Amino acid sequence: DRDNHHPYRMKDMERAVERVLKAVQNNEKIIIYSDYDADGIPGAVVLHDFFRKIAFENFENYIPHRTEEGFGLNIEAVEEFARGGAKLIITIDCGIADVEPVRRANELGMDVIITDHHEPGADVPPAYAILNPKQNDCQYPEKILCGSGVIFKFIQALVHTVRQREIATDIRHGWEKWLLDMVGLATLSDMVPLVGENRVFAYYGLKVLRISPRIGFMKLLKKVNTNQRHITEDDISFMISPRINAASRMGIPLDAFKLLSTKDENEAGALSDHLHAINDERKGVVASMVKEIKKKLENRSRTEKKIIVLGNPDWKPSLLGLVANTLKDDYGCSVFLWGREDGSVIKGSCRSDGTLSVVDIMTLAKDSFITFGGHKMSGGFSISHEKIHSLEEALIR
Repeated sequence: DRDNHHPYRMKDMERAVERVLKAVQNNEKIIIYSDYDADGIPGAVVLHDFFRKIAFENFENYIPHRTEEGFGLNIEAVEEFARGGAKLIITIDCGIADVEPVRRANELGMDVIITDHHEPGADVPPAYAILNPKQNDCQYPEKILCGSGVIFKFIQALVHTVRQREIATDIRHGWEKWLLDMVGLATLSDMVPLVGENRVFAYYGLKVLRISPRIGFMKLLKKVNTNQRHITEDDISFMISPRINAASRMGIPLDAFKLLSTKDENEAGALSDHLHAINDERKGVVASMVKEIKKKLENRSRTEKKIIVLGNPDWKPSLLGLVANTLKDDYGCSVFLWGREDGSVIKGSCRSDGTLSVVDIMTLAKDSFITFGGHKMSGGFSISHEKIHSLEEALIR
C-alpha cells in the first residue's frame, strides 16, 4: 500500500481511459503497438489479456521488426493501420519521440495514446493522450517505471472504471493482479531500479510467476531446466529475458509475444524450442563481436578515454546493446557502437557505466544524429554515412 500509487494521479489517465472505453463501446479497431524487447512484449501481452477479459475482440497486436522498422512508431506502419480501418493506436514502451508518425496518424483519422517511460524530448507528439511519468507536468510520484509498469497503471485505471460502470461483470476484484507475472518479468528485464513501485511489481510479479498458468512460459522454463515454483530474479534476468529478446535480435519479435500469450500447447512447445535455439546462436555471434572489439582496444589504456566509440558496417545493429553492456563493465566507461544491415542507414546502441547519461551526451551532440533516444543508462541512435566519421570526436567533446 505504501508504494502502490493511484493510477489516476498520472497525467492524461482519465482522458486515455475514456478514449479506450469509447472505442470498446463503438467497436472501433484498436492497434496495440509495442516495443520489441522484454519490456514492450510483456506489456503487449498484458493489454491483450485485458481486452480478451472484457470480451473485446476488435484489436490487433503489432510489434515492429527491429532491423527493418527500428524503434518506435513509423509512418509506413501507421498508413497500413489506416488502410486496415484502425481508429486508435496505443503504444507500449515507445512513442514519446515519434512526432511525425503521430501527426500522420491524426491526418489519417486515428487517435494515438502513448504509454512510455523514455525521456521526453523538446517536441512532444500531438497524441490524444500521453501516459509517461517523466513528463515535466506529470504529478505521478513514481518516475522510474518501465514500459510495462506504465501500461499496468493504465489497466488498473481501466479495470477500476469498467467495474464501477459495470461494463464487464466478469472482472472480479483483484483480477488484474494476475497480470503482474508479465509486469514483474518486464521490470526485472528492463533493469530499472528495484525501489518504490518497481519493487512492488518485482516482488509480487515473482509470486505470480511462480504460479503463472501461461503454457508458453512453463515450456520455456522446462527448456532451461528451471523450477517454476522456485523461480528467482536471476532466472528471469539470465535465462528468460535473453530468450524473449532473442526473438527480435535474431528473428521475428511476434514469436515471443505468441509464446507468452498462447493457450495452445503445441504452439508453445514449438516457440520455446525456437527461442532457445536462436538465443544460442545469438550468444555465439555476440561473443565473437566482443572478442573483435577487445582486440581493437587492446592497445588503448583503460583510462585513456571516457567514452568508447566504435563501429563496423558488418556488425548486426540488433546485437550491439548486448556487446556495449559487456564492454562498459569491462572498461568502466560509456560505450557507443554502430553497425549496418542490408546496406541501410547506420544504427547504433549505447550504454552508460552510470557516471553520465547517454541521452544527455547525445542531446549535446544532436547535430550528429538522424534520430536518438533512450534514458540515462541506455539508448539507441541512427546516423548518416557523412556524420559517422566525426561521431567519436563529437561525443568525446
